Formats: sequence, C-alpha cells, structure tokens
Amino acid sequence: MKNQNQNPFAAAVKHINGPLPLVNLLSWFFFFVCGLTLGIILCFHYKSFSFNLQLNNGQFSIFTSPSTLPLVTNEITSNTSHVGLKEYVERANNVAHNMTDEELLWRASMTPRIQEFPFHNVPKVAFMFLTRGPVLLAPLWEKFFKGHKGLYSIYVHSDPSFNEPEPEFSVFHGRRIPSKKVEWGHASMIEAERRLLANALLDFSNQRFVLLSETCIPLYNFSTIYSYLMNSTQNFVEAYDLPGPVGRGRYSIHMSPIIKRRQWRKGSQWFEMDRDLAIEVISDRKYFPCISKLLQGFLLC
Repeated sequence: MKNQNQNPFAAAVKHINGPLPLVNLLSWFFFFVCGLTLGIILCFHYKSFSFNLQLNNGQFSIFTSPSTLPLVTNEITSNTSHVGLKEYVERANNVAHNMTDEELLWRASMTPRIQEFPFHNVPKVAFMFLTRGPVLLAPLWEKFFKGHKGLYSIYVHSDPSFNEPEPEFSVFHGRRIPSKKVEWGHASMIEAERRLLANALLDFSNQRFVLLSETCIPLYNFSTIYSYLMNSTQNFVEAYDLPGPVGRGRYSIHMSPIIKRRQWRKGSQWFEMDRDLAIEVISDRKYFPCISKLLQGFLLC
C-alpha cells in the first residue's frame, strides 16, 4: 500500500533526474553543436554583430551585441599617368621600337579621316637616308639642318652590322631605325625603302618624304627646299618607258596578269612624295609581292 500511495509527480521528477540514456546525451550535444555553428556563421555574415560564449554555473549562454570593430575603408590610389593626344602623337618621333615589318606596315597604313589637327601642328619634311654605314657627308647636313628644328625629321636605315654611335650633339644621334641587310638589285632594297617610309609615317607631322643615300648633298638651303616641297602639289618619282634590254627588256611574262607589259616602266629608286602616295606605297599588297617573288627566283608571281 505504501508504494501505491506514492506521489506520481515525485516519481516523474525522480525519473527525469535519474541517469540519462547515452543516446539522449548525444542528441542534445549534436543539437548544441549545430546551434553554435549556425550562430557563428550568422555572426560572421552579419558583421554588425558580435557574440560571446560564457559558462555560468555549468550552463552555456550566448548573447550578441552590436560590433564595435572599426570600419575599414580600402582606398585605391592610381599612379597611372594620363597622356594627352599631342603627347601621344609626339611619341611617334621616337624611332626605337620592336615591331616586325608586318606590324610596322600595318600601323603606318592608318590614316585619320579628319584632315584638321585638333592641336597646333607644324608640317615637317622627313629626310630618309638609306646607307651602308654612316652618313658620309654628315657635317654638311648638320649645317643644312641647323636652326630649323621642328621642321624636319631624320630616319637612317644602315646595315645592321654597323654599330658606330653618333655624337649626342649630332642631328643623326638616335635616328637609326630597326634595319635589315640590303643588297643592290634585290627585293631587300625595296623592303628597306618601305621600312623607311613606314617609320616616317608614324609621325603624323611628316607631310613630305625624301629618300637619300649617304652621298647625297643638298643643292639649296633648308628654307628654300622646305618652302618648295610644302607648296608643291606634285610627287617626284622617276618612271619612264625605255626601249631596249635595260628597259622593256627587263619585263618578264611571268609578271602577267598582275603586271602587264604596257604598265612596265624604268625609273630611279630615289624619290620625293607626299603623305598620300607614301601610304599607298607601304600599303601595296598587289605589285610588290609579285616583284619580290620574281627577284627571289620564283617563276610566277
């Protein structure tokens, strides 16, 4: 009867306070770890809050509070220098580059469709020297150019084996373009002339182009030549029909149909031309490849 009269509530409390099964302990621990992990993730996700974990009287307590961490601002500074159009164009006056011939001709063939310059521009004459070594009559040319800086540009194509430096005070100092070996009567000579033209065309200020050798000399002073060329509407390219073996006789039937017999002319390699014709010369993809192949021994263009 004593057991029957026992308080049911007391029995239930005793059952709860008794030893817990191992499975229940593991379950509670699993839920606790999951909750703690979720809380940490949320706190890191919402950086405006921080959390504290405390153990008081054998019990864990977690509470959050607004974060007091200072805000960090990343300031990005740029050291990139901005280059204006005029400065960008003037850089073309530097003849040092590592472009291939193909890249150079492509770059030089570009031409503005708008003729007026958006800045003050002084037209220049490009003097292009095709030489084996140094410009032999350099002292005479020094006197010719003296006092006319800004009205001319100089480009020198010499044999790659020639490495003798020019004096720093010379107008020829630093004016050698990347060059290749040239042989008279071969396609390499035409390639060198196109290479000189292409380098000179990179400078938009160059409006007239004169091809010279190391033994050429000016017959008039700079002012006379500059004024004459800038006011001229003509190009000075020698081309004429010459009967005989050194004229018409050098035409090859293998040039047809790209180059017809009636188009064949003899002329001089030395020339003076304006910018429009110079661009046509370096942009040619029809006639020069044909001549080049024949000069290299190919039977057909």
